[in-house]
Amino acid sequence: MAMTRYQPPSTGLIHLWPLILFMVIIITPHQGGPPWQGASQAGGLQALACDLANAALRSAQTKATHAQSLIALLLQNATNSSDVRSLQICQSSNNEALSQLSSANNDFNTDSLDSMVELMNAAADVTKACLNEIQGRGHHFSLLAAVNADLIKLCEICIVSTRYFTIEDLY
Repeated sequence: MAMTRYQPPSTGLIHLWPLILFMVIIITPHQGGPPWQGASQAGGLQALACDLANAALRSAQTKATHAQSLIALLLQNATNSSDVRSLQICQSSNNEALSQLSSANNDFNTDSLDSMVELMNAAADVTKACLNEIQGRGHHFSLLAAVNADLIKLCEICIVSTRYFTIEDLY
């Protein structure tokens, strides 16, 4: 009788569901009245969308840092040249994503939303390059794949959130 390996459940979506739910509540208009009573006070929905974008950006930075640690660990334990090559591609992609996320954070803090969105898209794209490289390559890459998938989703949440506010709304 063949024994199956234990595969831990992906916890990525467990951590993302509150953020996604919050976004749905903010963005979905309620029928028969204003979205939230009092939402127009102190920036209202625009401020909430801004908070969501900021939280998604910071969470994406955390995920990218987690991916960086995972890649280093996987590289230490890599046993074949194909895995090493894939992980080196991921390492390069992750370094670029971290740089873009840092720049996006700086742009967000200096009120440059268009530039921030471009950087978030770029961070998601380079992360997809790593994800494509390791997709279907075996169980030992599954945690890195899950972290990268979450990072991409967080970038997308941040980008979508920026559609619901302008910097002028917050002042």
